[in-house]
Amino acid sequence: MPINTDPTTEFSEIQSKLQKDIQEIEQWWSSPRWNSTKRNYTAKDIALRRGTFPPLEYPSTVMSKKLYGVLTKHHENKTVAQTFGAMDPVQVTQMAKYLDTIYISGWQCSSTASTSNEPGPDLADYPMDTVPNKVDHLFKAQQFHDRKQWEERASVSSVEELAAKGPATDYLTPIIADADAGHGGLTAVYKLTKMFIERGAAGIHMEDQTSTNKKCGHMAGRCVIPVQEHINRLITIRMCADVMNSELIIVARSDSEAATLISSTIDTRDHYFIVGATNPNLEESLAETLNNAIAKGASGDQLSSIEKQWNEKAGLKLFHEAFADEVNNTSTLSESDKKSIINKFNSKVGPLTETSHREASKLAIELIGHEIYFNWELPRVRDGLYRYRGGTQCAIMRARAFAPYADLVWMESNYPDYEQAVEFAEGVRAKFPNQWLAYNLSPSFNWQSAMSVDEQYTFIDRLGKLGYIWQFITLAGLHTTALAINNFAKDFAKDGMKAYAQNVQQREMDCGVDVLKHQKWSGAEYIDGILKLAQGGVSATAAMGEGVTEDQFKSKL
Repeated sequence: MPINTDPTTEFSEIQSKLQKDIQEIEQWWSSPRWNSTKRNYTAKDIALRRGTFPPLEYPSTVMSKKLYGVLTKHHENKTVAQTFGAMDPVQVTQMAKYLDTIYISGWQCSSTASTSNEPGPDLADYPMDTVPNKVDHLFKAQQFHDRKQWEERASVSSVEELAAKGPATDYLTPIIADADAGHGGLTAVYKLTKMFIERGAAGIHMEDQTSTNKKCGHMAGRCVIPVQEHINRLITIRMCADVMNSELIIVARSDSEAATLISSTIDTRDHYFIVGATNPNLEESLAETLNNAIAKGASGDQLSSIEKQWNEKAGLKLFHEAFADEVNNTSTLSESDKKSIINKFNSKVGPLTETSHREASKLAIELIGHEIYFNWELPRVRDGLYRYRGGTQCAIMRARAFAPYADLVWMESNYPDYEQAVEFAEGVRAKFPNQWLAYNLSPSFNWQSAMSVDEQYTFIDRLGKLGYIWQFITLAGLHTTALAINNFAKDFAKDGMKAYAQNVQQREMDCGVDVLKHQKWSGAEYIDGILKLAQGGVSATAAMGEGVTEDQFKSKL
C-alpha cells in the first residue's frame, strides 16, 4: 500500500484496507476448519498487526492444510497417522514411501543438531532456532526430492514409460515439530512460532512445563506452569499464525501426569493438586531448614536426609486427603457419618471441579465445624517452586482447558499403559466428544516388559479406536541409526568389504532402496539438467555423463 501524504486521503485508504482485511479474516475464520477453535481476539486485532504487505500463503500453510486433511480422514475412519522422529534427508525420503506425517524431535535436535553445535540432553537449553532450522533442513529436502521426481516423471514420452517407473512417492509429507515449552515468555513463543511457519512446519506441539526448568518428558523433576499461563502460550501461537495467514496445526501437550512441581498457585484450577504441610507445629519451612543446614556445612546425602525427615514431619498431603484424614480421625462420628461427610466434600471438590482452595476450605468448615491446617508455602523447594502431585486426572483437567485453543491434546505418560490411555481419552471426550488426541510411543518405555509381542502389534490400532489419531515414536530416527551403524561397524571391522557388499548394498538392491544409486538420489541428474538448460542443452561437466560409476547399477533399481 503506497504511502499517501494527504492525511484525509490516507485515512480513507487505511480504513478501506482495514475493513477489507477484517472481512477476509472473518470469512477465513468462518470455515469449518475453525469450528472447534476458540480465539479471545477479533479479526480487527489481527488485521491491525498484518502490515501493508499482501498476505502470503507460506509453503507451511499449504502443508498445514494438507496435514489437517490427513488428520480429518484418520478421525473419520478411526485410523492413525503413525510416524517417528526424523533426523536427516535420507530418513524423510525413505519415510515418505510409507508414512503420511513426519515428526521432528527436540530431544534428537538437542543431542544431534543444536545450532550451537554443543550436544546435550533434552533440557531445551539449546538455541531457540535449533528445531526450526532442522525443519528448514528437512522441508527443503522434501521440496528438492519432489522437484526431482516431478521432472523425471513429467519428462516421459509414453504411458508405458511412466508405468515402468512405478508409483510416485509423495515426498511432501507434513512435518510436526517440537516447540518444547516455548524457550521463554510469550514474546519468545511468538517469535518461535513465526520461525516454524517461515521454515515449513505444518504443525508444532508445546508443553506446559516451565521454560526455565524444562525436562524431557521422561525425566524426573518436572515442573509445570499454571493452566492459564499455558493457555496464553497456545493463544499466542494461534495469534501469530493468524497474523501470518497460516493454518498451523497446534498440539497441546501436558506433562502434568508425572509432574511434582508447579511454578505458582495463582490458578485455582491447579489447587486440587498442590501439596501442603498439615503439621501446625513446624518451626520453619523446608527452604529455611535446608539453608540453615548448608550454612552449617551440610551437603549431598546429608541434605537429602534432612529433606526426607522434614517431609515426614510436615505430613505432606493434598487438601482433600487432609480433610478425609481429619474426618476419619474424629472419634465422635460413626463410620457411616464419616463416609457421608467425605462423599459430600468430594462431590464438590474433585480433580475436574476446578474448585479453589478457598472454596474447599470454606466447605470443610461447613461440614466439620472447624478449619483444617494446610500450608502449601512451607514445603516449597529451594527454587521457590510449589509441590504438585499430578496424575491422569490432572492431565485430563489440563487437556480440557487446552482443547479449545489447540487441534490435538496429548498427555505425556511414564508407561505405555492402555488403561490409562482409555481413562485420558474418555475424560477429555466426556467434555469434547470429537477432540483429536496424540500419543507418544516413546522409546524411553521398556516395551519388552510393558506388554506382550501380540499387544505391541495391536497397540497403535487400539489407541486409534480411542481417538489417538496421531501417534509417534519420538526418537526412532536416532535409535535406528544407532543400531544400523553399530551393526555395520562391527561387521565391517570383522568382515571388511563383504560386510558392506552383502549386508548393505545387496540389501538395498533386494528392498528397492533408491539410495542405492546415491548420485541419482542426491539429484545429480536433476542438477545436470539445470546445467544443460543454462548452457544451451550441452554440458561437458555433467556429473552423470559418460563414465559415471552408477551405470554399473542400471539393471538393479
